[in-house]
Amino acid sequence: MILDVVTYERVFASAGGGLDAPGRLERWTADPTTGRVDRRVIDSAAQEFPRIDERRFGQHHRYVYTGSVPADGNTQLVGATQLYKHDLETRKRRVHEFGPDSVPGEFVFVPARPEAEEDEGWLVGLVVDTVSDTTDFVILDARAFEAAPVAAVHLGHRIPPGFHGNWFPKTWTE
Repeated sequence: MILDVVTYERVFASAGGGLDAPGRLERWTADPTTGRVDRRVIDSAAQEFPRIDERRFGQHHRYVYTGSVPADGNTQLVGATQLYKHDLETRKRRVHEFGPDSVPGEFVFVPARPEAEEDEGWLVGLVVDTVSDTTDFVILDARAFEAAPVAAVHLGHRIPPGFHGNWFPKTWTE
């Protein structure tokens, strides 16, 4: 089984209750037969909320998407304005910059269709505008990662940057 996770030496141990030191992105490869886990650092830059194409959960996958985190451990993510796309085949990290005063949350990959290639689809997530105290629901093209968003829906109020979860298709019944 393969898992890409953000690991921390210590968390919430300081008086302020924040992150004591930035986490780093690691790949854990678990062998259920031996009970051993091989750990490999993918990127030591401060980041959180690792997501992949969920059709490949636990299996080999090429891309991991994460959000930047301030090096000072600020849990409100002030100054964390970037989303990362890690290509585990080339070992390169691409960056989508949302700009000053914009804090992206956890972005989820949505395939273009059931048989789509691993990065053929969109990344959807929330971006807080810290000046206007509002949030946009943003859609990025996963293949044109650095490009401007494909669409954005302005929500008119603030949703905290730590808000995250999963998106599911609606089942229609008649």
